[in-house]
Amino acid sequence: MKTFFPFNQLKDISITKKLYFVIGTMAVLIVVELGTLWFSIHTLSAVRALVSAEGLWSKAQKDAAYQLQKYRYSHNAADYEAFQNFMSVPNGDHKTRVELLKPDFDIAIARQGFLEGRVDADDIDGMISMLRRFYRISYISKAIGIWTAGDSMITKLVIIGEILHNEISSGHPSEEILNKIASEIDPLNVQLTQLEDNFSLTLGEGSRWLEHIILKLLFVVALTVEISGLVMSITVSRGITKGLKEITRAANRIKKGDLTDRAAIFARDEIGKVALTMNQMTDQLVQSNKELGQFAYITSHDLQEPLRTITNYTDLFQEDYRGKLGDEGDKYLNSINKATVRMSNLIKDILEYSRIGKNKVFESVDCNKIVNDVLHDLETAIQESNAVINVGKLPVINGYSELRSLFQNLISNAIKYRKKDQQLVIDIGASKGEDEWNFWVKDNGIGIENIYFERIFTIFQKLHSQKEYPGTGIGLANCKKIVELHGGKIWVSSEPNIGSTFYFTIPQIT
Repeated sequence: MKTFFPFNQLKDISITKKLYFVIGTMAVLIVVELGTLWFSIHTLSAVRALVSAEGLWSKAQKDAAYQLQKYRYSHNAADYEAFQNFMSVPNGDHKTRVELLKPDFDIAIARQGFLEGRVDADDIDGMISMLRRFYRISYISKAIGIWTAGDSMITKLVIIGEILHNEISSGHPSEEILNKIASEIDPLNVQLTQLEDNFSLTLGEGSRWLEHIILKLLFVVALTVEISGLVMSITVSRGITKGLKEITRAANRIKKGDLTDRAAIFARDEIGKVALTMNQMTDQLVQSNKELGQFAYITSHDLQEPLRTITNYTDLFQEDYRGKLGDEGDKYLNSINKATVRMSNLIKDILEYSRIGKNKVFESVDCNKIVNDVLHDLETAIQESNAVINVGKLPVINGYSELRSLFQNLISNAIKYRKKDQQLVIDIGASKGEDEWNFWVKDNGIGIENIYFERIFTIFQKLHSQKEYPGTGIGLANCKKIVELHGGKIWVSSEPNIGSTFYFTIPQIT
């Protein structure tokens, strides 16, 4: 998944900061969503208040017209005062409309006009904001136009009221003039009613349009919040998972002995630092192995050369002075020979242990062939021990050439640790598991106590006396190292004086 801005810049910061960024961004988006919701509710409330104000305007206008008609017949000054009182509502709204249309309007005057129009004080600021913000929208613009036309007719009604009042107040009103004046009130009232209806219809259409816009806006904002949160979470999660998978992959390769592999570093966060540290550790391990190889070579040369010299001179000494030194002298020479042979075997086994995994080649290995080769090499020991060896059908697997040493060590141990008073029987077999091969080498030898099951796979661990069962204590450690080189496991099941079965698994690697 490709990262997008700002994740290209954020990938190298710490995971904690990434999480803070995701949470902070989500918080900001939620605040935006809440702000949008507040704006939507506030705007719809302003539309509702404007519709309510129009109702007050319409009712006041009709009441004013009624009071004016009443005044024409009653000639009662109280009716004319009532007319003026009702006219204060449209006059106050008129004051607000005129003020709002100015580029630099005075909000105090606009508020005062709505207050005179009997608009609730809590609704005034919202109405003013809505009218100023949306006055270019067709519905609001049309409503204001109707409002303007209504104001001009209200002005005519005010003038009619003043003329009527002057005629009545003259002391000798003419019925003909009064009838003529009064006849203008109803047609004007009809026109105002039509304008009021158009105003309400326009606001209704505008309200529905605004509702749809607000619903779409809320949907887009909510969708943005969800998608942004999901994308950020997935991006951060994938970045972490990708880094961990890469570290795990490299670690598994290194575990199998491939010290050429390195973990790719995708970011400079904690995961990247772990990958970098692991790569540095691997480099250090490679360097240590090189130094160990040099040490092994030096050890091989510097120890084996003196041993060969000792062995050669001992052989010459025995050949030239055999029988001349007496039994005691021959015994000492034999001890020297045995000690040098044991030391040589120990050095050879140490070198073999250090070389496991070096310059290895992953290839197709026929286990039947390598076991047959091992049995051929051990033919003398097999004949001397009178061992019966049963080999089942073994698979052809992908592995390393060190598998030969694995079988050789297990078969040699079975021969070495046999019971002297019983014929040795060794069974070698394999079975296929779900994703690995299961091997076993079973014998009826002296067996092992269960308290030593783990210890025997540790290098230089010997359970028996050197005199009775000579060895270096490295063979089974070699076996464990070879099995783990393939990514498998090795273990033993045994009972003293009954025998032992060594099991190991080799994964089916392609």
